[in-house]
Amino acid sequence: MNKKAGAGIAAAAVVVVAGVLGTSYYMGGKLEQGFQDAAAKWSRDGLKIQVLSYERGTFTSTAKTVWTYERGGEDEPLQFTADHQISHGPLPRGHAAEVHTLFRLPDDAGEDLKAALAGRAPVELTTKVGWTRNTSNLMTSPVVTGKIEGSDLNWGGMKIEWDMPADMKAAKGTASFPSLQFKGSEGGSMAMESATMRFDLKQPQGQQFWTGPFAVSLAKLAAQPEDADKLPSFVQDLSLDTDTVLQNDVVEVTIKGGIKSAQLEDRKADDLALEVAFHNIDSAWINQAMELGQRRRAAMAEGEESEEAQAEDDDLRNALMKGMTQALARKPEIEIKRLAMRTKDGVSELGAAFKYQGDGSNMSTLFKDLKLSLHAQLPKAVMEDLIGQRARRSYLALVEDSEQEFDKEELDTAIQANVKEQMDALLERGVFEDKAGIMTTQMQFENGEIKVNGKPLDTLDAATLMGSMAE
Repeated sequence: MNKKAGAGIAAAAVVVVAGVLGTSYYMGGKLEQGFQDAAAKWSRDGLKIQVLSYERGTFTSTAKTVWTYERGGEDEPLQFTADHQISHGPLPRGHAAEVHTLFRLPDDAGEDLKAALAGRAPVELTTKVGWTRNTSNLMTSPVVTGKIEGSDLNWGGMKIEWDMPADMKAAKGTASFPSLQFKGSEGGSMAMESATMRFDLKQPQGQQFWTGPFAVSLAKLAAQPEDADKLPSFVQDLSLDTDTVLQNDVVEVTIKGGIKSAQLEDRKADDLALEVAFHNIDSAWINQAMELGQRRRAAMAEGEESEEAQAEDDDLRNALMKGMTQALARKPEIEIKRLAMRTKDGVSELGAAFKYQGDGSNMSTLFKDLKLSLHAQLPKAVMEDLIGQRARRSYLALVEDSEQEFDKEELDTAIQANVKEQMDALLERGVFEDKAGIMTTQMQFENGEIKVNGKPLDTLDAATLMGSMAE
């Protein structure tokens, strides 16, 4: 090889190395600014993220942040730190950069929890940054087993994966939480098995809410009271699927859920089902409501409200009231397509629809512009049980207020009499019909008139019906 060729190769190598180093350092600078911007963006609703330090190197950088969550009221803020190791060159595994974050326990965390973690971070996050600043994220927590303040804990860890674009206005991913077992020092226990989430959410331009599907599933959640004589409570095979769609200026929401089996102490039900839809909800009104909610949460986290903040809240409330005309003009509707469960006495089922039929211009006719339809059927024994529970709560509240002792047999007799009286009244007035032990009703409200089972109700009957529904 001649000297000129060698010199040329050496010069080319210097140019390549200088280019790699320059690109890496430039990318590190861009990442530092993005790091600061992200911390500022996510500091809201009581959460504050501060970048304590950022040490930028040629190929790698390190940073430390502190996260503070103001819980409001007299509760002390929750605060913890995170260490970040950032790789930004040259060409880290085919993407622009990779950030590895370790979240540390708060300084005042218990020694038992520290021992159970054995020096491991409770949460780790790995973020891969693409050349267009999109990110691919993986968050995990380790399996933890130990005795925490006298209670036995067995946490099966977690895994959350999601992708986000550079503007952070979308998120698509999954989450899984394999198991959790907790047994208290006093004997009570709680267990969770196989919880998962799926989501594909987007924040439309100019909107504060998110759209898209979101789903949750849970194999089992069970709790045993400390009192060994009490029966356990549990939920088995739970599923919940929601979808939010923005169509022009209105929002459509669907919710569908189910539970295979559930028990609350001595009450058990199977095949619980829920299907609800919200139609024609004004997007501008939702944005105003969300903005007011965010300001209220921020004010509660701070613990104090300035006159300026109160004035802003008043302005938002006034905007909500003014926006009501437009929101009603969309003709919003809530539809309970199905609410059902099966018990030992049979199947109980309800469906209802609430519609606004006016144009929103005259609030004085709001009541008349509403349309309600409802149908329900439930076993007579279930209805008697529901009325009996309500009566028992009322009687016990009266006894507690009077601070007098009561006889259990006398209380049971009074409750039975109350149940019979209310059941007879509902049947005599035609509010419900007894069809071979199944209590049924069909109700319609339109143009200010209530009809039940095809017959108009007078004022007293309507008051009886509305009182029963409210309770």
